[in-house]
Parts: sequence; C-alpha cells; structure tokens
Amino acid sequence: MFELKNFVPGKAVSGIREISKDIKYLYSYCDLTDVDNMLLMQSGSLSRRLEILNTRALIKDCGLNLSITYKNRKPLVENGFISISHSDSLVAFVWNLDFEITIDIEEIGERIKRISKRAFSENELNFANNELIKLNLLWNVKESVYKLANIKGLEFKTQINVLPFTDIENIKAELISSNKKRNFLFQGKILNNHSLVFGREILKQ
Repeated sequence: MFELKNFVPGKAVSGIREISKDIKYLYSYCDLTDVDNMLLMQSGSLSRRLEILNTRALIKDCGLNLSITYKNRKPLVENGFISISHSDSLVAFVWNLDFEITIDIEEIGERIKRISKRAFSENELNFANNELIKLNLLWNVKESVYKLANIKGLEFKTQINVLPFTDIENIKAELISSNKKRNFLFQGKILNNHSLVFGREILKQ
C-alpha cells in the first residue's frame, strides 16, 4: 500500500496513503471520537466512510491523536490547524501547530479540461497550454486558496490568480476580494498519477 509521511517541510506533520477498503480493519484500528462515529453514521455512501476512516488511520500512523470537528465542512482541531484532501484512491492531510497550511490532491486526468474555461483565466490557460499536469496544479492551487481564504462564493476564474511558474515547488497565487490583495505560496508534487499542492498565506509583517 502506498504511503508517504512528512513531505511538508518544517514542523508540520503530513501524510498521504492509498485508500484501504478493509473497513473491518479500519474500524478496529482507528481511535474514533463521538464526532467521527456520528459522521460515519450519517455518511450515505461506503466511499465517504472509507475516506473518513482512512484519514483517521493515516493521522494515527503519523503519530498524532487529534479530535476533529467541522465548521461549514472545514476540519478543525483544538491545537493547531489541519487540512484534509482526498481523491478516489488517495487521502492526504497536513497538521501544523503555529499557522495554517492547506493541502489539495487531485488525480491527473482529462476531466480538468472540461472545466478549465470556467475555472481559469485567459492568462492561466495560455500558461498551461492544455497540459494536464499544469492544469491540475492550477486547480490544486485555486482549491487551496479557497480553503485558506474561508470566504463563501469566491469566483475561481476572476478572484484567484495563479502566477506563471517554472518550478512546481515555488508557485505563487493572489486573491482579490473587497479591493484587497492577499498573497499565497505553494509547493507542488507529482506522485502516483496525482498532483499535490500544499502551502500557506503570506502575511504582511
């Protein structure tokens, strides 16, 4: 089973793992909280339950014992900050004590081309040049900015601007909202036919 730990630099704890379908083992292995059990009971699909269980198993594998709650579907912990992402086959998370880091993982495929004109500006489309990996990374970054911004109704195409990049480990983005500009910095990785991005907002000193 594919698993990768602590790929985010610094003091953050992070992990990625392949989604196991051994639900009996997952239930026995995970240290589930009352909130976890309620989420699992309310989940209408097996795939959603597997996402929850595999995320909790991965967090335990990485040596953390976290009680996760949710507000407006955003995961929260009492100590620090957590971000969770998943595809059909992988789950990923990052936890950091001092400031928020977000993560987004997506399977690389043709689907991104079908939504690209709705999600990306002309400058971004010209930069990507219809290349799947670049399109996926653009989407990863926009999803990550959306999570960090915590603003409902953001317009991906016009409000979140991903700057052209030559190094996927140094991707910059801007968010324009209420006549203010916020800046973000991300690192990208390609693994197991997935694109992955993690990063943070760059706050003015």
